[in-house]
Amino acid sequence: MENAAAFDVDLEALPPALRELVRVLGFADAMLLISVRGGGRITVPHKVREGHELALLLGMDTFNKLVREYAGESLLLPKLDSYLRELRHEQVRQCKAQGLDVDEIAEETGYTRRHVFNILGGYADTRDTFTMDLFGGGDDLAHQPGEVAPAVESTPGNANDPFGLGARKA
Repeated sequence: MENAAAFDVDLEALPPALRELVRVLGFADAMLLISVRGGGRITVPHKVREGHELALLLGMDTFNKLVREYAGESLLLPKLDSYLRELRHEQVRQCKAQGLDVDEIAEETGYTRRHVFNILGGYADTRDTFTMDLFGGGDDLAHQPGEVAPAVESTPGNANDPFGLGARKA
């Protein structure tokens, strides 16, 4: 996923509470905290205690930062899943801006082609680059968008007339 990993996190896109946590703790530690405690409320102690559950989770340096900034406060932490979903959607948009096509973006991000197309809001290049032409060639059979494909003549044994009923005389 070398292309998918090369994207920037827009801190302005974060919810305000999470943006504030990132400012105080740093991005990685804020993500760790909300991945474990997101969607709930935490109460930050007035004083640093070594055995505190937040100290064990974050480490003493980060816990010191948290206590220094929020001592005695109760914080409502945002849920991580909705933020991660938006982050992955932004990753899809940035991959598109880097020039990747829908199939490459799907492969890089782990999404399906359809989901990539939905994320891009219908503005993606939807040419299929992975699927081989089932009937070979196919260029002579291609028709323009909006044009109706020619009807296939019904003959006995064709897929559209498997029982040969089209050959019966009335």
